[in-house]
Amino acid sequence: MAGRRKLIFPLSETTGSPLDLERHLPFRLAVVVNLLQAQRDPRVRTVTELGLRELRVLLNVGAYMPVRAVDIGYQARLDPGTISRGVSTLVELGYVEVSSDPDDQRSALVSLTDAGEELYRKVASALHERATEIEQVLDESEREMLFDFLARLEDKAEEVLARHAIECRDAGQPLSADQREMLRWYRRTTGSKTEDG
Repeated sequence: MAGRRKLIFPLSETTGSPLDLERHLPFRLAVVVNLLQAQRDPRVRTVTELGLRELRVLLNVGAYMPVRAVDIGYQARLDPGTISRGVSTLVELGYVEVSSDPDDQRSALVSLTDAGEELYRKVASALHERATEIEQVLDESEREMLFDFLARLEDKAEEVLARHAIECRDAGQPLSADQREMLRWYRRTTGSKTEDG
């Protein structure tokens, strides 16, 4: 079944063999992600003016607290700098608090404050309502299949990107912070002894 955009935007003939973005899985997933960004939803905007970074941190803290900042990054697949800025903003706004991790003094635990819990419940409710509406296009078995497909795609994407980072490193190219983080994530999920430097 062709998407609506496919009917509006035929492939160009000027580039020879253009990448068919309608059949390119990463592009299609990115389009859906762009559509579903929480801060774009008017119902979420009536609850809070937080930006996407802060919303992602808030949702992860609310779901897993008390949670280490590094674990928020892993759950949301966001780099440490993004997480750090998101946590700092939420601390300033009084929505989260940071405490020492008794098991690892190098790490900090992030939890919601009372105000943060109240905001979290409102945002989570709005997102749940939206998800319920969107998921109506799928029956229960299709929904379960989709979650399975997404989990498999996430694992494979992590593997491929980690392998590409290793190839770059082995070729003597310096790794970016994102690539080093990808190797840490991959090592964490696979138990691999891959060096991340």
